[in-house]
Amino acid sequence: MTKRIAVVGAGGRTGALFAHELRDSAEIVGVARHAQAEDIREGRILVERQGSMPERLACDVIEDNAFTAKIAPDFLFLATKNPVAPSVRHYYERGQQENPPDLILSQNGVVAAEEARTELESVFGARADAIRILRVSLFNPVSVKVSGDKTVIAYFAPVRLAFGVASGPDGTQDLQDLFLGAGIEAEAVASCDVKNMEFSKLFTNLLGVPSAAHGLTIEEGVADRAVFEEEIMALREYAQVVKRSGGRFLNLRHFPTGSYAALLGVVPMPMLSLFRKQIATVIAKGRGSKEKGNIDEIDYYSGAVVIMGERLGVETPVNRKIYRTMKARTR
Repeated sequence: MTKRIAVVGAGGRTGALFAHELRDSAEIVGVARHAQAEDIREGRILVERQGSMPERLACDVIEDNAFTAKIAPDFLFLATKNPVAPSVRHYYERGQQENPPDLILSQNGVVAAEEARTELESVFGARADAIRILRVSLFNPVSVKVSGDKTVIAYFAPVRLAFGVASGPDGTQDLQDLFLGAGIEAEAVASCDVKNMEFSKLFTNLLGVPSAAHGLTIEEGVADRAVFEEEIMALREYAQVVKRSGGRFLNLRHFPTGSYAALLGVVPMPMLSLFRKQIATVIAKGRGSKEKGNIDEIDYYSGAVVIMGERLGVETPVNRKIYRTMKARTR
């Protein structure tokens, strides 16, 4: 039977990507606030896969307050920004049904699954144990371009991601089949390694944040010796935090984070600095020459490193400095 996926935040970057990419393997119901729902209906949100012409995001869409148990999705794909707790409570309270849908979370950071689990327990009590919480780490950078009244969501193809069960009944074959049917390159991660997958994804998210704090692109920042050293020191601090937590970095299919982290940890800074142009080129290529939008989620990037460091007794002065700079900019 065809699975039904309710993609919450269908008019945003990640939501539009998954609503568009999964349309051939599942029945998609887009869920959005009024303005974005209208934009989808009127064809004002376009999807552009690198090398292809933009095309209209075509999916059935409802407004967030119209979400009820009658929608009855198999999966609730929450593609909104952090924090996830308010959205989890909103949709699961409105859509209460005998068999609540499994929850897919694509947010950055390392706390989304725990926040979601807490909210599900508050809504369902012991029944929350039967709801799978699946974490998705998306490796395709996604950009937004506005042209007149049109919004273009752009990314390179194929879509690449890793995913696994963070909580609830184990097993990922049903979701793996949906990704495969959509042509998505998806790597299943064992449930015991999902937290390590989150750690690994955050490592990639932190790349370029020090440069952004200086108002530079990753290539501009890495070209500057002082900024480059700040990039490396921020990652080394984070690696210490992860090690102290008992976690580790994974070598995922397209992103061998474990090898990168090990290399940055043992090679002396002067030697790394000699290759900073090549390092910048590799990072830019992996991101499809798109800069990551780090400012609005800095609490879940450098801020997360600082909080984990405080809890575990690890000093993180470089990440703390970057966090304060970025927070001041958002104000």
